[in-house]
Amino acid sequence: MTASELAALIEEFDYILAKISKHLKNNQYVYLRVFDSWTEGYNSIATRLNDDGTIRVPVFKLSPIDYSPSGKSIKEECIKRFVKTITHQVSRLEDKINEIISIDNGRVPPSSLERFFQDNDDKRPLETAMVEEHVTVVLPMEKSERKINHDLIKSALDTFNLPASLNSHAALDDDSLSQMCRDLHYSRLVIIDIAGQSANVMLALGLAYGSGKPVVILQPESETEFGKAYSSGHLKYSESTDIRTGLEAILSELLSLQPAT
Repeated sequence: MTASELAALIEEFDYILAKISKHLKNNQYVYLRVFDSWTEGYNSIATRLNDDGTIRVPVFKLSPIDYSPSGKSIKEECIKRFVKTITHQVSRLEDKINEIISIDNGRVPPSSLERFFQDNDDKRPLETAMVEEHVTVVLPMEKSERKINHDLIKSALDTFNLPASLNSHAALDDDSLSQMCRDLHYSRLVIIDIAGQSANVMLALGLAYGSGKPVVILQPESETEFGKAYSSGHLKYSESTDIRTGLEAILSELLSLQPAT
């Protein structure tokens, strides 16, 4: 596809986002028929892009946990994930357009990750943008207690009404790495469980430091202490149940927050 054709698809994505925004302002619930109309539009664009081969875009599918208990509407977390998916694909298309234009003009296209690690003339990191109160949580891929720890971390964040995005995938391809960088770029805070020091968490730790974000490290008591001197908070836990209370104390001090009432 040409740059102009990709730009037209961005307009289609923006139209879907506008419909979602308008609906959420005027309605408390998102019922299946409405959500299906949004995903049908998104998946149509994804199919065209995938058939063309210029850029690969995943289709959006619902899972059983995305439905409300009644089964008649879609959970808020799923809607947020869908919006995030669309905005991510818009960013990818914008990067692709810039790449095409650069090549057409005989210039070397910039890396799609440059925006997340900008510096000034003295090579010092610039202050990065953030979504107010947003937190990125990174957990080991292979850790058996991953879901338990995620639920406890989420519970601590809920105490302060802090929304979070979870990253527990290996950032080994361009799309995953770009998504991790975007999550870090727009976060107020990063929480990383470095249990086992698996590849994905250590990569995320380095990226978080590089993007200048405050980092809170979680680590099992049995492991040698790591990263405390460079982090904004460090929590050693012997049991998973230590995570919630310890993290609440760190958040209260670090962000000067009071529990939500």
